[in-house]
Amino acid sequence: MAVRRRNPQKGGTPEKVIPPLGWLFLLCGMALYVMAFQLPWFGQFCLVIANLSLLLSFGCLLYWLFINRNEVMTLKNSLHLPESSIRLDIVQTQMMKDFLFQAKAVAPDPYDPRYQQLPEVMQTQDGLKIEAIGNLRQWLLSDNFRDDLESFLNQNGYDVSIKNAQYHLDGWVYFTLIRGIKSDRLRFK
Repeated sequence: MAVRRRNPQKGGTPEKVIPPLGWLFLLCGMALYVMAFQLPWFGQFCLVIANLSLLLSFGCLLYWLFINRNEVMTLKNSLHLPESSIRLDIVQTQMMKDFLFQAKAVAPDPYDPRYQQLPEVMQTQDGLKIEAIGNLRQWLLSDNFRDDLESFLNQNGYDVSIKNAQYHLDGWVYFTLIRGIKSDRLRFK
């Protein structure tokens, strides 16, 4: 199922503002706890504000876990993959969604022009598969997209190469990956 995503906009988004704000609340709460014991006449007020600040910090952590639940589940599920397969933890992260948006592997949302539809990406036994929504099938099968995907994976620490890309009738484009071929290439000195 395709995921709706808002087009890039100027200014902060909650995904980028809330985590640093949580760290700020945590730092302020700890500082107020230290200050509360040095100011006896003002200590009770500092403890109340420190407790409130730590509560807000905990709320920011919960919000971060909520917006990054796919990454947390990916880390949890990565332990259950067979050792023969290539482990692609980046598939369910925000970086992959940003790559798909930058590589123009999106379809316009038919209901609201402010949004785009991102295809779903899943890891398979021998690689990954990307949902072919709208008219993305030809673009996902093109050599340009395959090269972009391979370079994206290599830049993020996965030494892989795309062997082939095939469209199946279930609506997905399957990318078969092999381990990197750096050691197989000829080197000239």
